[in-house]
Formats: sequence, C-alpha cells, structure tokens
Amino acid sequence: MESIEENSQEQNLSKAKIITGVVIAFLLPLLLSLGVAHLPVSYWTKIYASRIVFWAEVLLLWLYARKVEKQSLLILPEKKRGFEFVVTAVVILYLLTIAAQILSAIPVLMGYHEDTTVMRQIAHIVKGRPVLIFFISLTAGVCEEIIFRGYLLTRLSLLFKNQWAPVLLSSLLFAALHYKYNMPREYIFPFLIGVIFSIHYQRFGNIKPLIIVHFIIDVTGLMLASHFMK
Repeated sequence: MESIEENSQEQNLSKAKIITGVVIAFLLPLLLSLGVAHLPVSYWTKIYASRIVFWAEVLLLWLYARKVEKQSLLILPEKKRGFEFVVTAVVILYLLTIAAQILSAIPVLMGYHEDTTVMRQIAHIVKGRPVLIFFISLTAGVCEEIIFRGYLLTRLSLLFKNQWAPVLLSSLLFAALHYKYNMPREYIFPFLIGVIFSIHYQRFGNIKPLIIVHFIIDVTGLMLASHFMK
C-alpha cells in the first residue's frame, strides 16, 4: 500500500513539474515582453530587448529541464536524418506555410480592415538594418521552435493522452504570443503553422527543418515589409 501511495505522489509531483514548466514557457516571455513594451526607451531598443528575452527563456527552460525535471530540454528522441530529408522537409513545409498565409488572408479578402500600425513601425525600424532583420529572424527560428515545439508540445504530450490536444493547445499558445500585432492574420497564420510544425515534429522528431523554415518566413516577411510598407 505504501509503495502505491509513494508512486502516486511521485506521479503527481512529476505532473506538477511539467505544468510548472509549461506555465514558465508561455507566461514568462509574455510577461517580460509586456514589461519591455512599457520601458521608457526607443522602439529600436525594445525590439532588441524583446528578442533577448526569448534567448533567456530558452536558457531558463534548459536549466529547468536539467535541474528540476531531471531530463533533457528536448525529450523527443532526435531521429537522425540526412541532408536530403532536411532539404525536402524545408521545401514541403515552406509550401505549406504559403498555403497557411493565403488562408490567413481570407478576412482581408472578405473586406476586413486590418490595423497595420505595429507592422509599419517594425518595417520602419528594420529598414536598412539587415543585421537586425537577421537577429530577429534567427531568434524566432531557434527560440520559438525550441520553446513551442521542442518544449511545450512535448510536455503537453505527457499530460494528454489524445495526441491532438497538445498540437492544438501549443498552437493556440503560439498564436496568442502574437497578440501585439492586433491583426486577425497574425493570429490565424501562427496557429496554422503551429499545427503544421507540431504534426511534423511529432511524426519525424527533427526540429532542424522547423527552425530553418521559421527563419526563412521571418526573413522574407521583414524584408518585404521593409521595402513595401510605408
């Protein structure tokens, strides 16, 4: 009887650790980003600071996984894939993100007027600053994929028996992180690519193509915005 009770306590403690990690992974960067947004500094400085927050979050999650969970940050076993697999996956995933982008534009095509104030501000800041564009895109590709697919998705998979629940929930949280844009397109598109990327990661267990495609999406989007948005 005592061993059963001890085992139950260990399971509850393990779940508590996982839930705590999930909360840290989502709420901490959100709260820190809100804090950065209210700093009395230039918008240019705020962008850099908000990106540094994500690198700090990845470091914190790595420490939490090692010291508290007693396991690796990326608990899904990395399946060794060759160069051909990565290239093929990148091409297919990028084509799927284009389809997701088209779907996310449906509200605009139906006449919804978007508030592009934030996007115009970002476009103005990154214009003529390729290093900043690279830094923003690299941060999004590496940090957001590690946080939302590598960490959140896998930890939620430990909490839910249904394989779709972690996919949908992690994608909703990923979309919610884009609240600052205040645009339906910036909620729909992240949610859709969250679903696509999560399914890919669950099936193939390789995060490299996700990081690469995420990086390409942000680089392309920022470069286009800096050239065409006024």
